[in-house]
Amino acid sequence: MKKILVPTDFSELAFQACDVAVQMARKVDAWIYLLHVDNSNEDEEKAKALLEDLKKHELFEKVNVTTIYKKAKLEGSITSSAQEHDVDLIVMGSHGTGAKKGLVGSNTARVVRLAQYPVLVIKSYEEEFRGKNIVFASNFYGEVDQVFPKIKDIAYAADATIHLLKVITPKNFESTSLSMKQIKKFAEEHRVENYTINTYNHETKEQGIIELAEEKNADLIALVTHGRKGLSQILLGSLAENVANRSEIPVLSIKLPERKPSDNILFPD
Repeated sequence: MKKILVPTDFSELAFQACDVAVQMARKVDAWIYLLHVDNSNEDEEKAKALLEDLKKHELFEKVNVTTIYKKAKLEGSITSSAQEHDVDLIVMGSHGTGAKKGLVGSNTARVVRLAQYPVLVIKSYEEEFRGKNIVFASNFYGEVDQVFPKIKDIAYAADATIHLLKVITPKNFESTSLSMKQIKKFAEEHRVENYTINTYNHETKEQGIIELAEEKNADLIALVTHGRKGLSQILLGSLAENVANRSEIPVLSIKLPERKPSDNILFPD
């Protein structure tokens, strides 16, 4: 992990995301890209000055930082900046407003859904982001093989234990022995060194993931997402987005490569 993109609107939560990004960058000597997007006709010179002031903050001492200023839609600017600089990770602070305080904001939700790069959502202050306990929840089928190396790299950078988790729900029942065998095979194929095998029975995958993460005192929940769009997203939702909505533990979301269009929207494979 060598490049981390951090969008900022100069809010306290955005600064917290910067803090986590710096903590991660120091561990692996990564370069940080600070991005500010103007989508509201703000004073450009003032915004650029604030961005440079943020770069000079003591938080970024002895960390390589590049600033980026764009005038466009927020989520599009984040994904395009990630692509332009070929980053390894996007770190975002996020919260809802009003009666839905605590929910992932709509802009962050769209980035989680659409970005081709790992997205780490920070919703609360992390005095020390240790990253020593990572819960990776999955079905452990073949498609996950494509993106798991990115999670493994982050875990190794932090010398972390990965708690491999499969949540069993009434709708998707599976015997514990079969699940454990499948997870163990996955760990061996990916040569994971520090890991535990876990199954968890719950009514919903989201709550099962959160409860296991709390039991393990996890610093991070890692998930993959299909990044569904349109009708498919409305009908099926996004597990990563739902977990991020409910959890105060940072959530790392990695989008699976897009598959060819299918007619199986109501009954996905």
